[in-house]
Amino acid sequence: MSTSYDQHVEYPSRKRMAWLTAGAALFMSAGFFLMFDRSSSAGTSIISSVIGLLSILFFGICFCYSLFKMIRKEPSFVINEHGFVDSSSYTSGGAVAWKDIEHIIMYELMGQKMIGVKLQDEKAFLERHNGMKRKLMTANSNMVDATISIAQSSITLPIDQLYFMMINHWQHGKDNRIHVLNLRKS
Repeated sequence: MSTSYDQHVEYPSRKRMAWLTAGAALFMSAGFFLMFDRSSSAGTSIISSVIGLLSILFFGICFCYSLFKMIRKEPSFVINEHGFVDSSSYTSGGAVAWKDIEHIIMYELMGQKMIGVKLQDEKAFLERHNGMKRKLMTANSNMVDATISIAQSSITLPIDQLYFMMINHWQHGKDNRIHVLNLRKS
């Protein structure tokens, strides 16, 4: 692992995004089938139509998002000496400075390793985001002690390596802040 504090850029895996897009398309198709299948009785037909519509809406949004991410050549995660920029998912945090971080943890949720970032002023950070995104981030923060979560599925670098890279950059930034504060006191 390098100790360089240069910028590191992660792009979404096209293969993973293609699988997500195909999976969303498959579930949208199932939703259409449920909506327009008239082989069942009237009571079950209404229930299956509602489930089909919800499936089409939810997986339609997933399909559009994953297709957009697959086509657009935009980084999903960037680390530099000032902080990181997370655009790896819909609930991504955006730009975060190292000085705003309280702690960084590694955790596992439903069998997937994730990096959690707890911010010092979580309330101010959440207020920068729109309603639905804010609600999802708040729900995530209530499940684990992290304001921002970064999943392995959104990056190509192994999550352990990204975690150590983030810790190194964060510690380096913290050491520099302590050094600057000590110089100001002198």
